[in-house]
Amino acid sequence: MLLNGKTFMSDTKYWIALDMVKGMGPANLRLAHESLAASGLSARDIFDLAEDEIVKEFRLSEKIAKAVTEAKKNVLRVEDELSWLGESGVEIILFFEKRYPQRLSNVLKNTAPPVLFVLGNSALLDEHGAAILGDINVSAKGALLASLAAKELVSYRIMVISGMAQGTDMIAHASALQHEGSTIAVLPFGMRHFKMPKALEAFYDERRMLFVSTFYPDREYSIFNSYERNRIIVALSRAVFIVEAPAEGGIFEAGKSAKSLDVPLFVAEYASYPKSASGNETLISEYKGMPVRGRKEGELVVPNLDKLIAKVKFSE
Repeated sequence: MLLNGKTFMSDTKYWIALDMVKGMGPANLRLAHESLAASGLSARDIFDLAEDEIVKEFRLSEKIAKAVTEAKKNVLRVEDELSWLGESGVEIILFFEKRYPQRLSNVLKNTAPPVLFVLGNSALLDEHGAAILGDINVSAKGALLASLAAKELVSYRIMVISGMAQGTDMIAHASALQHEGSTIAVLPFGMRHFKMPKALEAFYDERRMLFVSTFYPDREYSIFNSYERNRIIVALSRAVFIVEAPAEGGIFEAGKSAKSLDVPLFVAEYASYPKSASGNETLISEYKGMPVRGRKEGELVVPNLDKLIAKVKFSE
């Protein structure tokens, strides 16, 4: 059975319904899109076909064909979610759209999240940014470092990228916004659980901030989500600055991700490490983290981020 090739302006709900099928995965979604795009067709078209027709006409695997059958059960639920998202001002960006950040595709390849849910200025996804990460229970010195680092980065028009936890994340976002910079916050839960943090209320500017989630709207917070969130932060960033990382946990794993994903890693070096930075030395010695030392500027000792800034500014 040959289909009449017709391009539809939007078949978002069909791609989301497919992505929701357990075991489908980003790689299979990309194979399906490549096959359909080559024929000038949309996901909507294969939802009208039987499994054997999908395999025969598009040479797609039986696994993908079966996923389409399962995905049909998800369409109504997805329509309800899309309605809520639209009313809430949340945009959806699919993996094949021009708006999708090329950085994510380049770094994560077939493991890049197929769907992004974003609130704020989505154009920020195209800007060069650096991550500032650290412990929730950041020390007083670490809090100052995070604030000064964010101020330094935005003075060079480098966007700050971080999570949504209290402590280092909020300090970095607030400082970036306070000093007229831009920032992206990556969420460890779906958009239905999002609330504007009180720490950002005084500084929030929708033109200079973007909230990003790779999770479906009703997904609640979990430790697994926070680890995945940190991997996305690293992949979006041209460099990563870890202020304080305990010897184990999400921030330490983010440092390891930077090494495995070949993202330049910078780590604050202390004369005496607080407990909240007990993993910093290991990240420097075993994971090739470049030590960030302080330099005197007036009465302040500020983090020397010259090498990090150069990495970001001159990266492709």
